[in-house]
Amino acid sequence: MRIKNNPKIFYLACGLLVEGDRRYDKHDAEIVALADKIRKVQIDKSVVQWFNLAKTGQVDENPYWPRGHAILMAALYMEENENYGINHFSDYLESVNMKDPVGRAEFRDWFSRLPVILTYTEAQFRGFWKEYCEIMFARTSSWMPEIQASRTPIKEFFGAAAPNLVLAPNLFASPFAADFLRFDDNVITLIASKPNVEIMLTEILNAEIAKHHDKFSSFGSKYGLAGFADAAKMKKLGYMQENSSACIADVIEECFVRALSIILAGGDEGRMKRHVSYGFTGLNIISNYFAVHRPKVENLGGFVDIVLEGIVQA
Repeated sequence: MRIKNNPKIFYLACGLLVEGDRRYDKHDAEIVALADKIRKVQIDKSVVQWFNLAKTGQVDENPYWPRGHAILMAALYMEENENYGINHFSDYLESVNMKDPVGRAEFRDWFSRLPVILTYTEAQFRGFWKEYCEIMFARTSSWMPEIQASRTPIKEFFGAAAPNLVLAPNLFASPFAADFLRFDDNVITLIASKPNVEIMLTEILNAEIAKHHDKFSSFGSKYGLAGFADAAKMKKLGYMQENSSACIADVIEECFVRALSIILAGGDEGRMKRHVSYGFTGLNIISNYFAVHRPKVENLGGFVDIVLEGIVQA
């Protein structure tokens, strides 16, 4: 993994801070102090309002899902993809299950201001960039053990097909959340406050497991959530904005992502129990099948079939 600090992510994160974002680690004294200074900057009310619209109010635990995440991803997307455009990026978001809850047309209208917002926020917050970089660079050595530890499970699962990872730090992000962009089969960029093995595996596996979405969709249309998840808790987390087969498929897919990430990261029982307590009740079932079949990327589709068939027959 290489680390690529991106100033656009920082400037947008500053705008979110001024708007009221408090998702960063409250026990991180350096970040808390810097965030306090940034929030004192007076910016145009229309810009504050734009960032306020990043909160769609769909997920209590994270009011900035998905728009607050989408704009940070777009900062990278615009640099890496020559075909960038609002429609193109919107299609990309939907391909990774980040559908805008307000609506595609309204999202395009809101999102169209992003280039102007970026120019404005850079001018307002450029003075904090050096201090932010000093904090970030001082932490890179502490991230290396997790980066090194991720190599074994990634190689075990992917073999020669293992993608390259790039970390784009966002120190103001929640320590429990991350975003990813995959521009091709070889490179995945992770946006996170700090890397850990499970988060890195989650973002790598997302793209692979999504390739089997049709299987989850077919299963969900016939059997619903079955034993995979608690519907009420999924609604609270924002995965069940509507009781549709599409949402059900997304939940089942997420169960596979979480289960395999935890297992490949070391199979920590406490982590598994925590995710189950969130409502992903099928993780233990997936874990049991994994212990028997030990799937790799090349036979992941067959493993998915085995688990889905097992749930039906149980």
